[in-house]
Amino acid sequence: MKDSENVDPRNKLNTLSGREWIRFTKSWFIADGKPSDISHEIDLHPASFPPSMIEDFIKFFTKPGEKVLDPFLGTGSTLVACENTGRLGRGIELYSKYAKTAKSRTKFPVHEGDLRKILPTLKNESFSLCITSPPYWRILKKKKDYNQQERLDKGLDLQYGQNPLDLGMIEDKEDFLHELVKIFANIHSLLSSEAHLVVFIQNVRDKGEMIPLAFELPLRLNKWYKFLGEKVWLQNQKTLRPYGYPYSFVSNVHHHFGLIFKKRMLEVQIK
Repeated sequence: MKDSENVDPRNKLNTLSGREWIRFTKSWFIADGKPSDISHEIDLHPASFPPSMIEDFIKFFTKPGEKVLDPFLGTGSTLVACENTGRLGRGIELYSKYAKTAKSRTKFPVHEGDLRKILPTLKNESFSLCITSPPYWRILKKKKDYNQQERLDKGLDLQYGQNPLDLGMIEDKEDFLHELVKIFANIHSLLSSEAHLVVFIQNVRDKGEMIPLAFELPLRLNKWYKFLGEKVWLQNQKTLRPYGYPYSFVSNVHHHFGLIFKKRMLEVQIK
């Protein structure tokens, strides 16, 4: 893929034409993944996303040759997208089985282990973009539904794993958000002055009500990042299920929020 050569000289962010720029700013998009994006090894991960989708974000928020970080790497789609767009990628993945798959898909560095210990080792790096999808709290630990049964029948993972360092293992919502915010606060110092952060996340159903994770996260990150808005990722091919029928409204959640932030320059405290 080649970025457009018809670039406004005032555009310091990317190498897109005006038409390409405006097209990206649409607040929703449909992405179900190409067959070439999905293999059994990649689909084994319970929350993978297509590289072709991530490429559009990378091309908007970076220029060729700039660095991109994914701290919740999974099977490596972000690094594949970096290769496809001429950017330099680096990822961190807790689980060995997913890190192994990521390493087989890309030439870029894949750090295996606890990101909270790995992030400080990257202190000399400067990333133009951090784009990632953390666990959606403990959604994968919930009672099995139709979709999970289908994955079970195919021999696919229902959870990432049982590692206590996995944020998806945290039971309390406040504890989960506290840990997630700490991670993005620590990433702040690894980002260049004009860098962006993109976080894919969902509001999740828990004990009969929707928990607005995607709405709470921007408020909690406000000290470190300016919230610019969201792009809603629609999954049009997902099967509709009779949740709640015929007693109560229960939505079929077929979308994710791509929350878009820009790094704030923190004031230096003079003692």
